[in-house]
Amino acid sequence: MANLNLRELQLALLDILIEVDKFCRENKITYSITYGTLLGAVRHKGFIPWDDDLDIMMPRKDMERFLELFPKSGARFTSLYNTVTEDSQCILCYAKVQDNTSVCFEQKRRFALKTGINIDIFPVDNAPADPAMHYQFARTVSRLRHRMYLSQRPFFPYSFHDPLIPKIQAHRRTPDQWFHICEDYLTQYNGIESPYCGPISGGMGTREIYDRHVFEEYTEVEFEGHKFMAVKDWDAFLRGQFGDYMQLPPLKDRKTHAIIAYFKED
Repeated sequence: MANLNLRELQLALLDILIEVDKFCRENKITYSITYGTLLGAVRHKGFIPWDDDLDIMMPRKDMERFLELFPKSGARFTSLYNTVTEDSQCILCYAKVQDNTSVCFEQKRRFALKTGINIDIFPVDNAPADPAMHYQFARTVSRLRHRMYLSQRPFFPYSFHDPLIPKIQAHRRTPDQWFHICEDYLTQYNGIESPYCGPISGGMGTREIYDRHVFEEYTEVEFEGHKFMAVKDWDAFLRGQFGDYMQLPPLKDRKTHAIIAYFKED
């Protein structure tokens, strides 16, 4: 049960993505690699050298189909979405696919998360049609995410990291209740026509909100010697996330998620 080094972890994540890509193509499910994974594909033709996670995004309806069809148990790779079982605990605003032959700890997380090595799946939801509402919408998403995560931590009245009132508010509801509040809020505009949408559950503010055209066409991009799907206008997406994305960040900003992972014994 030796801990994986960074490259070994990246290759384990790649195995999951290969399986997800195959499943999505077979079932005609739309997805795109996203965030640092998409940046890695464009800038490095693979993982950002110091990156230790892997992200994709799907239109909400496609993610729902994926979660309905993809195995939830009894297979090496299974999906997680508001999941609490004996073996897994994962209550987030987005989904995951994990490798059940492994164990994974994200040291920077301060609430309960019990998974194998995994990739993230962010749903793409509509944003308000009025741009003046985008800031408040994104801010509320971040606040609800924070309450859901606080509800999964032990309640300590005094803490340097978290003010008392948000902690009291968070612990008045269960994590499952907060999950459904978040999901209802995120999906409230999906039934209306809006020129804006994005992976808003990422919680990074208005830079998660894009013109709809960014998500209307898809193409293949190279990543670690394989072809995976990406939004065709990946330039607009990456500029929205990173600005001058071809410029390498300074060394002090090349941070990881501090993941410890290993494969279980046979």
